[in-house]
Amino acid sequence: MRIRSSARARGLQIIYCWRASANSLTSPSLISVCNLRSSCGLLSISSSSLPPEGSPSTFPTSQKKQHATGCTLVSNHNKAYSNQSVKKCRDAVSSSFLESKPTQSFESRHPPVFEVDAESVTQGLRLNNAAQCPFLKEVKDQIQANPTVKAALCGSEQGSGQIFKAVIDDALVTVLSQLREQKRYREFLYFKRSVGQHPEIVHSRISGHNQALSSISDTYDQAAEREENNVVVNWCSNDYLNMGHHPSVIQVMQRTLSEQGAGAGGTRNISGSNVVHVELEKELASLCNTQAALLFGSCYAANLGVMEALSATLGKNTVIFSDQENHASLVQGIRNTRLSKKIFRHNDVQHLRELLEETPHDAKKIVVFESVYSMSGTMSPVSDILDVCDHYGAISVIDEVHAVGLYGSEGGGILDHINQRGRADIITGTLGKAFGVSGGFVAGSGYIIDVIRSTAPSFIFTTSMSPAIGAGALASVRHVRWCSEDRSRMMETCKYIKQRMLDAHLPLMSTETHIMPLLVGEGSLCKKLSDELFARGIYVQPINFPSVPRGEELLRFTAGPKHTTNHIDHLINCLSEIFAHHGLLTTQSMTPKLAVLDASAS
Repeated sequence: MRIRSSARARGLQIIYCWRASANSLTSPSLISVCNLRSSCGLLSISSSSLPPEGSPSTFPTSQKKQHATGCTLVSNHNKAYSNQSVKKCRDAVSSSFLESKPTQSFESRHPPVFEVDAESVTQGLRLNNAAQCPFLKEVKDQIQANPTVKAALCGSEQGSGQIFKAVIDDALVTVLSQLREQKRYREFLYFKRSVGQHPEIVHSRISGHNQALSSISDTYDQAAEREENNVVVNWCSNDYLNMGHHPSVIQVMQRTLSEQGAGAGGTRNISGSNVVHVELEKELASLCNTQAALLFGSCYAANLGVMEALSATLGKNTVIFSDQENHASLVQGIRNTRLSKKIFRHNDVQHLRELLEETPHDAKKIVVFESVYSMSGTMSPVSDILDVCDHYGAISVIDEVHAVGLYGSEGGGILDHINQRGRADIITGTLGKAFGVSGGFVAGSGYIIDVIRSTAPSFIFTTSMSPAIGAGALASVRHVRWCSEDRSRMMETCKYIKQRMLDAHLPLMSTETHIMPLLVGEGSLCKKLSDELFARGIYVQPINFPSVPRGEELLRFTAGPKHTTNHIDHLINCLSEIFAHHGLLTTQSMTPKLAVLDASAS
């Protein structure tokens, strides 16, 4: 049996494996697998007792489909549940989770397929796939074999179904508890953005919604004696140009909402293409200098759609080459293809060339990379990578999410900035960052876009974009293309802040782009710094593992055209004091020449 790691998926799924006889589907074998799809990966819990081959517990025909979907857990025996057995099971499970050290190699970003053989199954409940899950590597070691659990799984213990559910519940609670202990439990704060007030936002102290182990209310009630609603300055927004508040965007969205209503009415496969969709796609194709473009609900979905279409079209004799720091959506899309993949070191063109050179000449090749990397703030050598793709006949897929709308004479991204718009085969981007609205898109040649439209499930089976959202995005794209004032002001602000950070000996990791990451290097300290800054009216989220590797935890700052000199002075003063207190300032003078790009191509 092969179990594939599936990172960053959601939901809970119980999967059964069956012994197959000639023409029947027999009862669940001891190879029961419980897959907990967390926000990033699969936990596989495998049991061990195999029912005998002539067991009379064959599923009725009516149950075959139900069990084939892997959504229902069925006990072999209808017996009274035993609360005592449930308690023993919980005690056995909760005491057996062990910590494990993470794998630090860059290959771990693309976990392989894992083999689960009979020997490993007979060792009791295991959490195999979690060993490679980038969010849950520490939940790795097997739960120790326990007679109560074994008996329950064999169906010889009263309440076996409830006991097995208790195992799952304990796994869920244990994972959350460990994330909390390691300061990696994600707590979302609650804000209200007001038009005309950016970058200032109102924080409301509300207990954690959908956060079972949240301590937000306790933490901030004790940490700050402030008014019930606090005004803080947002230093980590991805609405880089504040287009989400622009009057032209708001007005056209209001008008379209009153004219066409709220929703699109279904998928484009069923409800057709709204005229707004068509106009927006033409505008995006023009922006990227390609023949066509296609809208998605998000760029995450767009990246999945590209990989789905390429996998369905090119076949198994295809190798994907992926940058080590590619975004989760690209990594997940590549995993979903089940094609051969090779990971090249971040921005290392020579390593990419070596991997392509050792790949069979007749294999189809796809190179996947980003133009601007959202965590490190680095920029890829786009032209050099495209040269390599041309030399080896590889399809180039570039993610311009953090560049589109910001770089180039028309805001077309890094390709626009280097005067090579349209050179990449496939371009993906977002409407939710520099354009300030929502949604994603793919741009490319006419036949590539048609293949994605015709074969990508993430496009075919998803309700299409609301006409109001599409109209707002269209207004935003047109404004950003032909009005560069905000873009230029944002870039100058970022350049000024980075020089101030360097002058203050703050550990700025990169000066290449508008993204300003300060290295902290430890998860719990990163969260503490974020809390201390928040108490001083500065909102910036800590970036911890698995968004970045352990040891590279950071605070990621962004700025927009509305950040004032007073905002910047307050930020640098607070950062200098807090980083000095924790011993995080650099020990030597750092005065490198800033490499920040101007808003327009030079």
